[in-house]
Amino acid sequence: MSIGVRPMRPGEEDAVVTMLRQLPRDLGLAVVPKVTGESLRNADGLARVMVAENSGLLVGCCLWVMTYSSWRGAKGIYISDIYVMEHARDQKVGDKLLRRVAREALALGASFIKLEVDVTNSKARAFYERRGFKHKADDQLLILEPDQFVDFAKGEHR
Repeated sequence: MSIGVRPMRPGEEDAVVTMLRQLPRDLGLAVVPKVTGESLRNADGLARVMVAENSGLLVGCCLWVMTYSSWRGAKGIYISDIYVMEHARDQKVGDKLLRRVAREALALGASFIKLEVDVTNSKARAFYERRGFKHKADDQLLILEPDQFVDFAKGEHR
């Protein structure tokens, strides 16, 4: 298998969405990502997508954004999702995606990568740890989900 890695092209959004929606299914999670081809197209300029292909067929993707850390005083990236189709796993596709994204981010001035791994996804955690990622026990993820976000923004939640 000869894997190529490149930025997503216009018109490939729906194929990327199909892969992103497969991720929770592969983990046995009862959630469906709300991303659509249209929402991905509308995120142009914010979200970036790197894809892996074999013989013209997409076999993996990595969705990421630039970020800034005041604690580090530096630009970095946040990887939202990385997915490799089951038949393409164990062929270094994830590694190729991650390294290509890292090279592109480095060229944009980034000096760190931040990401999250579902607590049930031990294979993904091991994948990242083999590449030098460390669990940062002194940070805890907190989220305002859409309904609470809207209430908060409107001043309805105290």
